[in-house]
Amino acid sequence: MIPPRVKRGLQLAFVVALTALFLWLFLRNANLRDVWKILRHTSPFWLTVAIVTNMGALVFRTLRWRTILDPDDPLPFYPTFFANTVGYMLSSILPIRAADFARPALLSRRTNHRFSGALGTVLTERILDLVCILTLFLYFVAHRHHEMTSDPRTAGWFNYLVRPAAFVSLAILTALAGLLIGIYFFAPYIRRAHEFLGRFIPTRFRASWMNFFDAFAASLEITKHKTALWTVLLSTVGVWACLTAQVYFSALALKLPVPFDASFFITGANTIGLAVPTPGGVGGIHKVCQFVLTRFYGFAIDASVASAVLYHLVGTIPVVVTGLILFAREGLHWKDVTHASE
Repeated sequence: MIPPRVKRGLQLAFVVALTALFLWLFLRNANLRDVWKILRHTSPFWLTVAIVTNMGALVFRTLRWRTILDPDDPLPFYPTFFANTVGYMLSSILPIRAADFARPALLSRRTNHRFSGALGTVLTERILDLVCILTLFLYFVAHRHHEMTSDPRTAGWFNYLVRPAAFVSLAILTALAGLLIGIYFFAPYIRRAHEFLGRFIPTRFRASWMNFFDAFAASLEITKHKTALWTVLLSTVGVWACLTAQVYFSALALKLPVPFDASFFITGANTIGLAVPTPGGVGGIHKVCQFVLTRFYGFAIDASVASAVLYHLVGTIPVVVTGLILFAREGLHWKDVTHASE
């Protein structure tokens, strides 16, 4: 058996090597002096708009989560905003998607919501986000299909990458619809199946396993609360309006505009980059963004590198800075939030 310290050391070495590999792939053909020249001419106005837009997504996420947690009596804004911000800060600097676990843990320490119950609502949020991002991507494919396939420069990549991804997206949306309909109308049967699967996990986790499912199933009851349902739906629209608009505003800041719906494509593609286990998706996000901009929009390498760097900074710095401010304000220690993520 590998000792814990050795195991952590190997994990760290793997993350460092993977990050270095993707950064090399991202920067290998770029002229860093030219990249810096492009970044130096960033428009302060559009950069500010992009940063404010990014913060707007965090506000909408907070409004949505507090409503899902309790449709009848939403939680106070601050503790929910605090848990959201610090959780997403962790995801921005650690080589894991820590937010999904850290947010419920931080919230449970400041409210009477149990961790496993709050975690069930996070699954509801993730399904809403997945539906939105896949829908936006399918809209982009339908809207730009003729244009992309009739251009020899993009037809091949579109046919071999984008079109299959569209079919996969449609299949995922169909499966999600089936799952939600099944839970909504046949919850007792789905619950029994969930309970059966729980027999394969350690006994001490089984109560939390069932509480997680019950919280997720209960969150679907929000459809019976019209005001809460509209709050959740409009907040979700606000989240993705902000997350996609920040890409467009970042391009405007560099005076390298792209069509607005390109942000649907770039945002969707970057979720693949986030799957790379590097701190905050560093390297993975950059390479995916660069690939889309060069192959589908004719950006030069240096321009695509500058765009990817600025986009990543706009997407992470506001959350990290705000998270650190709240971190200091609450008098937390680093071990508190890392323990929450664990």
